[in-house]
Amino acid sequence: MAAKPENAKSRLSVIGRRQKRVDGFEKVSGRSVFTDDVKLPGMLHGKIVRSPHARARIVSIDTAKAEALPGVKVVVTGKDAPELMFSEHQTMFAQDVVNYVGEEVAAVAAADLITAEEAAHLVEVEYEPLDPVLDVAAALEQGSPQIHERAEGNIGPTHEQDYGDPDKAFAESDFIFEDEFKSPVQHNTLAEFHVALADFSNPDKLHMWTPTQGAPMYKMQLANAFGLKESQVRIVYQNVGGAFTGRGRAKPHHLISALLSRKAGKPVKVKATGDEEFIMFRGSGDTFYRFRTGVSKDGTIKALEADVTFDAGAHDEWAMILWLPAPYLNWLYKIDGVRYRGRFIFTNTVPKGSHHGGIFGRMNAGWMQHLNRVAEELGMDPAEFHLKNAVEPGHKAMEGSEFASCGLKECIRQAVERSGWKDKYGNLPAKDGKFRGIGIGIGAQASGSKGTDNDTSAAMIKIADDGIVTLYTGIPDMGQGSHTVMSMIVAEVLGTEPEDIRLVQGDSDIVPFDWGAFSQRGTFMTGNAVKAAAEDARGQLAEIAGRELNASADEIEFHAGRAFVKSSPDRSMTFAEVVYKTLHSEEGRFVMGRGFFNSPKAFGALAFSFGCQIAEVEVDPDSGAVALLKVWAAHDIGRAINPLAIEGQLDGQVFSGMGQVLYEECRVEDGLVLNPSRLEYKLPRTYELPEVDYVLVETVDPYGPFGAKEVGEGPIVVSMSAIASAVMNAVGGNMVPEIPMTPWRVQRMLNVMRRNEETGEKGTGKEWSEGY
Repeated sequence: MAAKPENAKSRLSVIGRRQKRVDGFEKVSGRSVFTDDVKLPGMLHGKIVRSPHARARIVSIDTAKAEALPGVKVVVTGKDAPELMFSEHQTMFAQDVVNYVGEEVAAVAAADLITAEEAAHLVEVEYEPLDPVLDVAAALEQGSPQIHERAEGNIGPTHEQDYGDPDKAFAESDFIFEDEFKSPVQHNTLAEFHVALADFSNPDKLHMWTPTQGAPMYKMQLANAFGLKESQVRIVYQNVGGAFTGRGRAKPHHLISALLSRKAGKPVKVKATGDEEFIMFRGSGDTFYRFRTGVSKDGTIKALEADVTFDAGAHDEWAMILWLPAPYLNWLYKIDGVRYRGRFIFTNTVPKGSHHGGIFGRMNAGWMQHLNRVAEELGMDPAEFHLKNAVEPGHKAMEGSEFASCGLKECIRQAVERSGWKDKYGNLPAKDGKFRGIGIGIGAQASGSKGTDNDTSAAMIKIADDGIVTLYTGIPDMGQGSHTVMSMIVAEVLGTEPEDIRLVQGDSDIVPFDWGAFSQRGTFMTGNAVKAAAEDARGQLAEIAGRELNASADEIEFHAGRAFVKSSPDRSMTFAEVVYKTLHSEEGRFVMGRGFFNSPKAFGALAFSFGCQIAEVEVDPDSGAVALLKVWAAHDIGRAINPLAIEGQLDGQVFSGMGQVLYEECRVEDGLVLNPSRLEYKLPRTYELPEVDYVLVETVDPYGPFGAKEVGEGPIVVSMSAIASAVMNAVGGNMVPEIPMTPWRVQRMLNVMRRNEETGEKGTGKEWSEGY
């Protein structure tokens, strides 16, 4: 059922408070236990043997020297497990052909890590190199080598979707604009490297310690791979050092650690090195976008079209992202027709996945520039253009989404006012020889999303006789503060304090079912389940308190650690006294609250966050360097459960968006990442971070817990578009057609613009990107 938010803030005592993290002390003191801290008796260390070729035939594998090395317990290859499938079309180890640099060929387990590494080097693999297909253009060339027999022309899964009547809408448009954009291979630099510790010494039970965004998906994959029931797989994930979609499903090293453990009869830990992180993570790949927009003379958007080509790498592990842009095109504007075409192209590179902000962030960095250019071509202020076309509360999008709450227009107004946009746009003079620019971007994000399966979350609450409440939840805290939010929800319902809530999580054998922390579902889906569990427990307590206070259960309220009669507040007892009475009475009742939430919709999301950001930048025309000066962020987050945590989320997402737009890029040559380390993969430094001005637009969603909506990834989608648009404004180009906007790329664009001024040519804006 939908949550019933309290509309009056005065009735809420915990929700809306600037609450410090409940796990803060353990984190900053180093007491938190992460997977690599876990040591099991007799534990071995695993090391994976990887292909040095982008494409080659495996002629032979000789493991004799590795097996003879003292301390080595197990060596496995594809011949040991030809039936073990990592995904529908992908075996755990390459069998006959390797299709990317770093593909898993064999693995060893030894008594210590140094021995395991030495043994891995002793595994002799003879390869017959084959011509690789290294990029999308090469993959689509006629006569190009075919990577998979099932994918003719190297074209993998495709998705085509029309909403409304786009052909009619384009035909009725006064003007049609078109632009192209590209985003690169990018990698999520997580605080915690990928690691899996498997204990499969008992063939009837697989125990695995690993950081994850959700245990159920891992349980399903591992159970399917090894022919187990899901109840025979246990996932332990006490603390998680970041995820950004990178831990949404199991990866080959999870299966390999389990296989090594099963064969050795001992626990085996497999941990990534810094270089291996760039293979194991499955970051985003080169993606090519073509945007087309039809508008009326007065600036009304009539039709939208996006054609997106993804470099999938060697396998389509993340084909699920293919359809995501289709609904997104419907979430921001009131329009008559939408067309989306997407396709995956196979190349001999590391399989691709997703990145912080998902596909929406990178697409939005180009799409908003395109739409801002449309506004300028019409002689309109881009902010007014977005405001004119923006969706409103009650709007039903053509793909079926309904916006019960929507503060998009208010977000635009707030950002415009706080930034001084109307005075600055088109009027920022150069300063100290540097160009200045200001850009606007808007965006939306779903709060969870029901797909072909359910989107279930469950929670349990147990209350001890001393009044201490224990919450059992399956959602991990990956650094976003979800456990603090859950504690606040319980405390609000029961009238206690977050510090009085004990939290049990991170063990799939103990906690109730929860799909996990992805698709921005934590606060919304799990929060609703936790609220329902707390309300269930409160109802049981109210019966006992009513009996003791000579009142009906409906008359009992819980607040400030006490239960009292609403009509007679003097008649009260402490929360601990109520709990004591439940256990130490004639009936001896034990209070156990249970909660469950699953979207009543057949498909899609119940609620959506919206936002607008305006960014101001400075560009050095001599070096091409871009400095992000300030960001004004206005976001509709439903109701702010913990404003302190939301501000931290906004800071982090602005900084991450800044990194993706200005710095981050994997440089790949012959299928090999040339910059696979934190030193070489450029990220924003502390001194480069901008000031961020926030305003939270609280719309109080009727479906969210206490009216809350997601804030986990919506802001970065907006950040990337605002920053990209600001650079576009500073350099005076039609559109910056590629990210990251590194100094050398900006220099090339400025040189092209100077040349065009001298020749009188307008230019396309594309000449500055690679290939020109």
